[in-house]
Order: sequence, then C-alpha cells, then structure tokens
Amino acid sequence: MSIKNEHGFTLVEVLIMAPIMIVVIVMLMSFLFSQYGQLIQQGSQINLQTEAQVITFSMEDDVFFANSFTQDLNTGLTDTYQPSGGWTYNSTPPTVIISTPAMTKNHRSPDRQPVYINTLGCDASVLTDNSPLYNNVIYFASGTNLFKRTVTAPASMSTCGTSFIKQSCPAANSSTSCPADKLLTDKLENFTVTYLDANNVTVTNPELADRIKFVLNLKDKAFGEDIRSSSTITLKKLNQ
Repeated sequence: MSIKNEHGFTLVEVLIMAPIMIVVIVMLMSFLFSQYGQLIQQGSQINLQTEAQVITFSMEDDVFFANSFTQDLNTGLTDTYQPSGGWTYNSTPPTVIISTPAMTKNHRSPDRQPVYINTLGCDASVLTDNSPLYNNVIYFASGTNLFKRTVTAPASMSTCGTSFIKQSCPAANSSTSCPADKLLTDKLENFTVTYLDANNVTVTNPELADRIKFVLNLKDKAFGEDIRSSSTITLKKLNQ
C-alpha cells in the first residue's frame, strides 16, 4: 500500500493561529480607522481655518469705506428688528456698528454716486447742499451664529438717489424688499473687537477709533473631537 503525505493544519494549530490572526486584523483595522479619523480632522481643521479667514477678509470693504465706527444707529435710521434696548456697541458678545456712505452702486464701482437726504431738492444746483445719507453695517453674534445686518434709509425718508445696499432682516422676517441677514458662520465660539486710534492705542469709544481689530474663534466637531481655528485681522478705515 502506498501512503500519501498530506500537508495541512491540525486542529491544534488552527486553534492557536486563529486568535493571533484576529488580533492582527483588529490592530490593523484600528490603525486604519485612526488614520482615517486623523485625515478627517485635518481636513476639517483646514476648512475651519479657511472659513475664519474668509469671514475676516469679507469685513475689509465695510471697514475700508467706513466714515466712522459708531456706538448706535445713525440719526434717522431705524431697525424694526433691533434687540431690546436698541443696537449698541458694548453688548456681550460685542456688536460692531459701522457707518458707511450710501452709494448708488458698489463702493468699488467707478460709476457710483453718493445718496443724499432730500431736504433741499435733488436738482444739481442744490444736490450737494443736502446731507449725505449714511448706512449702518452691523456685525453681531447670536449663539454660535455670526450675522451681518444692513440698516439704511426708511421708506418714510426722501432721498436723492437709491442706496445700492438694501435693508436686511432676520431670516424669519425676510422678504423680497428686506432680504435675510447674511449668516457669516454657524460655528462661532468667540468674537472679540478692539478699537484703536491713529497711534494704534486702544480706545473704548468706537467713534474715536481709526482702525479696528477683529479676533474670530470658530469651533466644530470632527470624528468625535472638538477642533478649533481662529483668525485675526486689523483694518483701517480709509474715509476720514
């Protein structure tokens, strides 16, 4: 009789190897899972940092073309949806109220013209004797949201020219005539503002400020972990 040599694993060998292979597979999967989580977190961190920078840079034009930073709304302007007690700069968290000349077109358009409050008439001979109209641009926080609202001449105010920038409202009260406030982010953790004079010295009255420093801190969650990012920018108004 011929005897065939058969190769294979005995039951004992299988019982020894199986747990080892399971441990190796679990360790490999854990490593890959961890690497995947780190990639997700790194990507979210980059996105959050980009978002913070985009927000601060989006404030540039409003500050550059501002004629002043104010404590409350400009005279003659009203906001139906303002907070109880009205808009004020020293709220917590802070509210930034910027006064900017009303223009018929974008501030960067070469065809822009100033808008005037019609008290003397809109004829060319007396147009510039009227007082110019100034809009308010307001940056304010509500929970984890940071909004931008614009307040301009009420319908009851007669003007020479129409402001390019329109009044905005809370989203729940928005309409075609009053678009929703611009939501800048829904990941706000902290928002601080510092007012500086021409010598870069901190001042407490925004109306004495020549420039403004924004510090924006954002927070999000990625793969079960908190991630944070911040952006700081100091901007100087060009209108004097």
